[in-house]
Amino acid sequence: MSSSDCTSAEVVRVGKSSPVVGRLIDFAGKRAYHESMNGFGAIEWLARGGFLVKGVLYMVIGALALQVAARAGGRVTGTRGALTAVLGQPFGRTLLLVAVIGLLGYAAWRVLQGLFDPDRLGHNWRGLAIRASFVTRGVVHAVLGWQTFRLYRGLSAASGNSEREVATEAFRWPLGDWLVVLAGLGLIGFALQQVYAAITCRLERNLDVEEMRREAGEWAVGLSRFGVAARAVVFAVLGWAIVVAGWFRDPSEVGTTASSFRTLAAQPGGLGRWLLGVAAAGFVAFGFYEIIHARYLRIRRVG
Repeated sequence: MSSSDCTSAEVVRVGKSSPVVGRLIDFAGKRAYHESMNGFGAIEWLARGGFLVKGVLYMVIGALALQVAARAGGRVTGTRGALTAVLGQPFGRTLLLVAVIGLLGYAAWRVLQGLFDPDRLGHNWRGLAIRASFVTRGVVHAVLGWQTFRLYRGLSAASGNSEREVATEAFRWPLGDWLVVLAGLGLIGFALQQVYAAITCRLERNLDVEEMRREAGEWAVGLSRFGVAARAVVFAVLGWAIVVAGWFRDPSEVGTTASSFRTLAAQPGGLGRWLLGVAAAGFVAFGFYEIIHARYLRIRRVG
């Protein structure tokens, strides 16, 4: 199925498993996915809840940075800072527990999506690459869910320099510096793809954009595209910092979302505040984009 335009996608159910040697394993896996997705629909609802949690976190990050750009307080931070901000709100620990459930549910859905292929992406190199990205997203959000749970329990979520620690470990491997460079280039490539997707309105492949346009209005589509593009710019800055870190074998150069915001804000004259403000507003818009996934994303099931 193509996602070349902002048009609604036909709901597809996958019927038969692959006629290869691993047929029984494939069938058993898809049956497990089918039961998990149907039963009481737990995984699907948890996945939608995960999008809500992600959207709120992006909005908190963007709102805090927007206050900095407007010189109205706030702070430049990333996901861990956003979680800490949530914890400081009334019923903060309860909200964190909800976030844990949502993030882990989202992680489980992404892993299942990658392993059992309800989208029928297949076993060619492109399909396998997309499926691997689903599993990777699942693992990343599982780690984030675990960090959130630690914060909920009153423990340290993680080291503030965890990204640099990963780079330091990578430099100990053979050709580790080149792996870091490739990781940075991969992030820049992803950012460019996201900018292209925003310009051409090729959003999430299973997002029903036409239904969103009819029910919410054209402004919702436009706001989502702006959010996707703005986040891509921040990711491109982050990717470049990773490339520099790998090229010079200097883990201190590895950046974060917060450091990318600071890089934009450090530009000369009034340009820095303007760039920070646009990027921050974009993160708020991307949070909205994540939240509407909970309503308009078609989560496919194995039949």
